Amino acid sequence: MLTERQRLILAAIIQDYAKTGKAVGSKTLLEELGLAVSSATVRNEMASLEEQGLLQKEHTSSGRVPSQRGYRYYVDKIMRSERMTQVAQQSLERVFNRNFQQIDDLMQTMVTELANITGYTVVALKPESVDTRLSGFRLVPVDGQQVMAIIVTNDGQVTSQSFRLPEGMDVRGLDDMVRYINQTLVNQPIVDVLRTLSGDLPLKMERTIRTPVAFLQLFGDVLARSIRDKVFVGGRLNVLDYTDDTELQEIKQLLQLLDAPSAMRQVMGNANDGVLIQIGDENGNSLLSPYSLISATYRVPQHGVGALAVLGPTAMRYADVVNLVDAYRSTLSTQLLEYYR
Repeated sequence: MLTERQRLILAAIIQDYAKTGKAVGSKTLLEELGLAVSSATVRNEMASLEEQGLLQKEHTSSGRVPSQRGYRYYVDKIMRSERMTQVAQQSLERVFNRNFQQIDDLMQTMVTELANITGYTVVALKPESVDTRLSGFRLVPVDGQQVMAIIVTNDGQVTSQSFRLPEGMDVRGLDDMVRYINQTLVNQPIVDVLRTLSGDLPLKMERTIRTPVAFLQLFGDVLARSIRDKVFVGGRLNVLDYTDDTELQEIKQLLQLLDAPSAMRQVMGNANDGVLIQIGDENGNSLLSPYSLISATYRVPQHGVGALAVLGPTAMRYADVVNLVDAYRSTLSTQLLEYYR
């Protein structure tokens, strides 16, 4: 159990170290906190915090820096929630007071803005596609035998893929197939459409429409891509600003991890509608042990659960980032619900 003075000293060291990246000494603490004690008393308190595993001495300085245990004590028992700053409020307005044609545009703008304002790396996942439906399918001639297949889903997502028709086949020869798909499969959940495609639909269509089975396979591939989980990353290279003595191969593996949807969903965990703070080894992945991850899930009723996370150094501005993540995820949930409506 820490005394009030020890709590003040620990909080000050953590906040100063996050700002400067330098070990904090007793003289600095006396000036900042205005404690009516001697420098020797402050040093004794720092030594006590070190004995309890909350601080550690830096080899190149007589000052102290926080330990992982110290950060955990701070976020659990000392840190207080703060009001949104004007800068943070303005960043929210920049992102969410705009019109977006697609959810992907909103997600990418959001993570980029949040990365810019924090200086850290930001990762976001859309709600899982639990009820995404097919809204329309088109074929657009591009050039010669080149054709583009375009699929639109009810969440505004547009997925396209170009391909080449066999010699002698005209795109108009596929009109019946496109019409059939739009008449029979539109408004059905994508997962049901994919199940239909893998069933007896190709055989049924061949009886009435002269359509290559290979084309239906391509349609299924594009359809599957339309609901594939996707990671949105902002400030990808910011991680280099707070990574010391790390092998290039480890950085490469970290960036690959950030792009892996299933891995990131697992890493972010489940905060049960709160904000989850994972520090160092608590992340459960050796690639993330030098960092802290502040994450939160957000729910869009009838559309699933998404996630938002900020990856930064353990010397992170925790209170500020927790505030931002909570505000962004709450606003995003409201914005997406309005979009789906």
